[in-house]
Amino acid sequence: MDRNTAKAHTHVMTGCSNTSAWWGFVGIRGWMSRAGLALTLALLAPAPVFAGDDPATGATVAMQPGSSGRPACAACHGADGAGQADVGIPRLAGLHASYIADQLGHFATGVRANAIMAPYAASLSADERRAVAEYFAALPIPAPVDPIPEPVAKLDRGMALFQRGDARTGLIACTQCHGPNGVGVGSFTPRLAGQSGPYIAEQLHRWRAGDIRDPRGAYMRAIAARLSPADIEAVAAYAAGLKTGETIENTAGGKP
Repeated sequence: MDRNTAKAHTHVMTGCSNTSAWWGFVGIRGWMSRAGLALTLALLAPAPVFAGDDPATGATVAMQPGSSGRPACAACHGADGAGQADVGIPRLAGLHASYIADQLGHFATGVRANAIMAPYAASLSADERRAVAEYFAALPIPAPVDPIPEPVAKLDRGMALFQRGDARTGLIACTQCHGPNGVGVGSFTPRLAGQSGPYIAEQLHRWRAGDIRDPRGAYMRAIAARLSPADIEAVAAYAAGLKTGETIENTAGGKP
């Protein structure tokens, strides 16, 4: 990569680095170092507790239909918050409360578009959104389901992208922001390990197409732009097969 190309990559990664930092950390390492600092701060920050939230409210929203005919969250995401991996409904159990609440807020205000979730979130008050976020965040992470069988070559490609990235395209490793083994980092980035593969792939395809959503999405649009459609499917399949406490290299066919 020549210097002009590197500068162009720097500008694409909006807000992640400047030219001097880029060269000071050699290539993409400047961006990675800044991401690492953000991860460190997220790890050190205490988990927020929303003042005045009533646990009973969260359970009611999650488990019971609303008076307006709104279905319970559990109707789609499951009573255990496991989601429905095969049809791309994400798991909520174990995600950070702030992350869930933020996404519900984005759906409610139209920042994040979704024909089902937007009207659903808009029907909830801010207090209800925070309460149900706390409810699902407090649930134990469900036992992982067996991932959809995938070719070893596909999982190996997904593993390489997930852990090492791709220097040819300026792609950083997923672990730089989503943490070791894809378990997420507080409210900064969500857990990917064991998440629905079709859901992960759908989000990456949306970002690659220029989907507009919350400020964090600016980073993900830049990341997804460096992935081919086949690479998106590979990295999503790999992440879906990761389990808590499992080392990255023992999920696919080879070692990093």
